[in-house]
Amino acid sequence: MSNPRVIIITKGVSRIVGPIVEKHNVVGIIEDAPRKKQKVEKSNFLRILERVYAIFKTPYKTLKLYSEEKDIPYFFMSNGNCQNLEKWIKELKPDILVVYTMSRLLRRNIFDIPKYKTINLHPSLLPKYKGPNPWFWSYFNKDNIGGVTLHYIDEGEDTGNIIYQEEYSIPLGMKSPMMQDLAIGEIGTNLILKALSNADRLPNIKQTIQPEIQRARNIKKEEHQSIIDWENFEIERIWHILRGTELWLNAFEQPKGINKGLRWIIEGYEKLDMSDYIIGKVYKEKGHYTLACKDGKIHLSLKRSIKKMILAFIQ
Repeated sequence: MSNPRVIIITKGVSRIVGPIVEKHNVVGIIEDAPRKKQKVEKSNFLRILERVYAIFKTPYKTLKLYSEEKDIPYFFMSNGNCQNLEKWIKELKPDILVVYTMSRLLRRNIFDIPKYKTINLHPSLLPKYKGPNPWFWSYFNKDNIGGVTLHYIDEGEDTGNIIYQEEYSIPLGMKSPMMQDLAIGEIGTNLILKALSNADRLPNIKQTIQPEIQRARNIKKEEHQSIIDWENFEIERIWHILRGTELWLNAFEQPKGINKGLRWIIEGYEKLDMSDYIIGKVYKEKGHYTLACKDGKIHLSLKRSIKKMILAFIQ
C-alpha cells in the first residue's frame, strides 16, 4: 500500500512529524495533552513576561500552528477514549494511526479504528524498558547498545506485537538530543516510513514474556537528589548519566542567584584524588565550576540565555 491515509498522535512537533507529512498522506494530527500541572495564579508582571517570551518562539513551536500551516486537521486529546476523539477519527477514515510519545494508553475503541490498526514507536528494544522513560534507564544503567521498536498497540503498556526493531551503539557521554536525533530522527522515522509504505503486509511478531525485565518508570521529583549513588558510582557512570539527563534531572545543586533558570552544561571529566572534597558538591575554583565525585571532577559550564531566564520567572 503506497499511500495510506495516516493520522499522527504525538506531543509537540516531534522528530517524526515532518518526515511523515512530507512523504505520506497525513489526514489528521492529534496532540496528546501533557500531564496536569497545578494551576498557578499569575500576576500582571508574569503575563507581560509570557508575552516577551513568545517573541522567542519559532513559527512551529506548537503542533497546532504546524497543523494549521500544513492545512491538516488538528485535535487536542485530553482523554484517550473520549467519544469526541473517536468520532473525529472515524470521520477522517484513516488507514493507520502512528503514535510516538504519549502520557496515557489508548483504548481499543481508538486503536482498532483504522484498517491497519495503530502502530507505536518506542525507544528501546522491547520487551526491555517498557514504560514511559526508557531514555533515563538506558543512561542510568550505562548501556552501550540502545534500540528502537515499532510495534502494534494493544491494551497493555508497550506489549503489542513487534513490526520492526533496530539497535545502535551508545558512546559514553552521548547527550540526549544527539541520541534522540539518531534513535528517533533517523532510525525510528525510517522504520515508520518503511511501515507506511508496506502497511498491508507488515511483520507481526509476538513479544516474548520476560517478567524480570525492568520497567522504565518515570523518576519522581523527590528522587532527583538520591538517584545517584555518589559514594559507589564511578565518575564515568555519573558523567554519562548527567550528560544524558542534562536538560531535566536535578541530581545536584542547580545554579542560583543571577543564574537562576539556567542549567549546568556537563563538559568533560578528569580523575583525581578527591580526599579534600565533599562528594556531590559543586565547587568554583579559579573561575571554573566543577562537580566533585569520589574519584575525580566533572567540569561544568553555564550558557546564559535571556529566554531561559524569562521562562524561569514565568514558571
